[in-house]
Amino acid sequence: MEDGVAFCPHCSAPQIRVSAALEPALAPELPLATPDEVQPRAQPAGLAPASPGTIDWSQGIRASALAGLLLALAIFFVPVIAAGGALVLRLGQAAIGLLVLLASWCCMVAAGVVAVRFYRRRRPGAAVSPGMGARLGAASGLLGFLFYSVPQAVRLAFFRLGGSVREAMQKAMEQSAAQNPDPKAQELMRNLMSPSALAAFLTVLVVLFLLAFLVCSGLGGAMGAWIWGNERSS
Repeated sequence: MEDGVAFCPHCSAPQIRVSAALEPALAPELPLATPDEVQPRAQPAGLAPASPGTIDWSQGIRASALAGLLLALAIFFVPVIAAGGALVLRLGQAAIGLLVLLASWCCMVAAGVVAVRFYRRRRPGAAVSPGMGARLGAASGLLGFLFYSVPQAVRLAFFRLGGSVREAMQKAMEQSAAQNPDPKAQELMRNLMSPSALAAFLTVLVVLFLLAFLVCSGLGGAMGAWIWGNERSS
């Protein structure tokens, strides 16, 4: 294109000037025999950095699932071991029940702590706030509840143990009603022994059990974030 000429002298089309500075700069092509010291180094892809304050759930769900699996195993064995130790010490039924409950709670809290630790190993450069730790812990509690309750439900259905559980609950309620001389309390116990009332009672127990998993594991996750959330990777 000639300077000062707005139209092509041959076809009368308007001419547009393109600056060479706008053209993308291309990397120079090196000969095949160029030594490795001269060629530019390749950059590792690595993990995409997560936004501050957010959880990389592609890694977080794996950490929570592993912690939940450990929680399901611990809930199955640790309270039984605690009850056995209480029996050896000849503690009362109330003390045994309290010890089993405390052992279950400790397992749930530990699962939340472990979930944060597993996540930090998968994302060593990511800071974990207490809120993030609580969400990781709650996820491990939810998965731990599923890992524990689903096999138990399958076992009850496969071996048809639902009737045995219902009979045991009815027997316990009958004993409680016999120990209470109040006629109103005895009538209430008889109403609770109906099939519909027992089904509602079991549903409430399952919901409370799930809430215990979520709350205790979430608390453990917040504790794990406080311990390891800002730990620098070596």
